[in-house]
Amino acid sequence: MARLEIYQAKLDNARTKKEYDQLFDHAPDDIGLHEIDMDKKITRVNPSELKILGFRQDQVLGKLASSFAVMQETSFRAAEKKLSGAGLKPFMRTFACADGSAVTLALVERYLKDAKGHIIGIRTALMPIAT
Repeated sequence: MARLEIYQAKLDNARTKKEYDQLFDHAPDDIGLHEIDMDKKITRVNPSELKILGFRQDQVLGKLASSFAVMQETSFRAAEKKLSGAGLKPFMRTFACADGSAVTLALVERYLKDAKGHIIGIRTALMPIAT
């Protein structure tokens, strides 16, 4: 979890959109990143996450983030609660991979906010947990 917290802090502290995009798109191979909007749909995903889960970008963008979790209903309800401002904390969740296998991931999230400080989505950093 510490590596994910550190990487999230780097993204939080990016001074320009270019720096943010560089950090997001070129994260280490074991750190996946995605962003969701208020509809709980994935609006951005990095190459590392696609590699971890075995999906192509077109299979992920616009889909509900919860549709990739093994326990989809639990994931959907949790996202609803978080987007309402209930707070974020690190957690673990099992995701389904494109090949039908499952992988347990550690996840650390940050709110995405507009210029007025209103929540407009969530950025998730994730990495596989060695079992």
